[in-house]
Amino acid sequence: MRKEGVYYAPELDVYAEKGKLYIHYAHGRYGYWTYTFRYGSSDFDLIGYDDSSNTGPRVNSTTSINFLTGKQLDKTNVNEEAESGDEVFKDSWKKLKTRKLLTLSEIKDFDELDLSAY
Repeated sequence: MRKEGVYYAPELDVYAEKGKLYIHYAHGRYGYWTYTFRYGSSDFDLIGYDDSSNTGPRVNSTTSINFLTGKQLDKTNVNEEAESGDEVFKDSWKKLKTRKLLTLSEIKDFDELDLSAY
């Protein structure tokens, strides 16, 4: 990912908390994306995905997918002149196309993971 300014690779953080496994990529002022897994049936099931697209401290958009409920929330900042904290978001909900949970062992490369099929 290259934006205005200096480029650097996202930072990877893998951690467990409250019975869940998180794989979190932080891309500094450009945002983040996080995959949430829960152990079940001898594998880790992907139960959540969250991301944020930022321009510096301003949040441009966020996505939150709950694979257990089958719902996705997209929030878009409609205040293009916003400073950090002055964002105004338009919420858009949608139902996922499929309820099949993807497992960690099925993911070969997170860079190639396409969640649009959901």
